[in-house]
Amino acid sequence: MSGRHLRGRTAVIPGVIPVAELRPAFAPLAAALAYRHRLDPQDLEQDVWLRVLERAAEGTLPRDRVSWVRALTIQLTAQHGTRQPAGQLAGQPGEPRRQHPPVPSAEEQLLTAYRHRAVRRALARLPGRCPELLAVLSESPELTYRQVAERLRLPRGSIGPTRSRCLGCLRALLYSHRPPSDTHHVGSPEG
Repeated sequence: MSGRHLRGRTAVIPGVIPVAELRPAFAPLAAALAYRHRLDPQDLEQDVWLRVLERAAEGTLPRDRVSWVRALTIQLTAQHGTRQPAGQLAGQPGEPRRQHPPVPSAEEQLLTAYRHRAVRRALARLPGRCPELLAVLSESPELTYRQVAERLRLPRGSIGPTRSRCLGCLRALLYSHRPPSDTHHVGSPEG
């Protein structure tokens, strides 16, 4: 599907779409915008091509087709964002809408990793069988107290009270834990 070539440029012929020229100009942009705005990239690209086809059929493709198709991609991204709730991808008709997980920022990822390390350290400092009990309860939440008691060889009636005490200890350790400071005071052992 290419037009006539005139000195290295594709000529606009009504009804003929310069695919080789347009797709590389907007496809990466459409994919990035779809990812950023939690849209289905194929739907967005399809809408862009539909508009290109409509303009080509009318013979009204603009001279600067590359800039036009990029601007059209951005415009259609905004329209898609208002048509469907954030975080949902459209599926086939009758198919339930799928949730697209939000993309965490680098800062959120760093804070999450920091929190996970803090919890692991606090779990390791818990007394008695608390680390083992909380690990079983968090790794297999579907287990009943009877199953947990059998697995850990504890009396069934002690699981709930022990869990409560262990969570209290964990909470106390986590609340007493403070993130490291970036500033050192003059006269302090670090400074």
